[in-house]
Amino acid sequence: MDRNRPKKNYGLTSTEMEIMNIFWESPEQGFTFKELKEIARNTLGKDWKYQTLGTHLANLQRIGLLDVDDSNKNYVYYPHCTKDEHIHKWTQNLVRAAFGNSIGNLVCAFTGGEYLSKEEAEKIKKLIK
Repeated sequence: MDRNRPKKNYGLTSTEMEIMNIFWESPEQGFTFKELKEIARNTLGKDWKYQTLGTHLANLQRIGLLDVDDSNKNYVYYPHCTKDEHIHKWTQNLVRAAFGNSIGNLVCAFTGGEYLSKEEAEKIKKLIK
């Protein structure tokens, strides 16, 4: 696995996104390690070793996407946020880091420095209000 490969899915690797989608599809349900290993095998076609899945879960905890209830013998993992909340936070960080926290710079980057049509400008104005 190339660790220098950019993360394409809202700051997540493809594997991290696959795991988070399991949680985001059932946000109120927690999963034990064993349940996640079984879901990965049955729905994702991944027969991960314990260490592999454990590493992915630890990384998702470290970046703040998973919480764990370790009060019982079997840890139960829960999503820390919804997919929409994650995308919103990621987008805010992107605008701050790449565009100097300027929506104007972001729009300029998307338009390639070209002027927006009157209709597009009006749509953006409505979104901002």
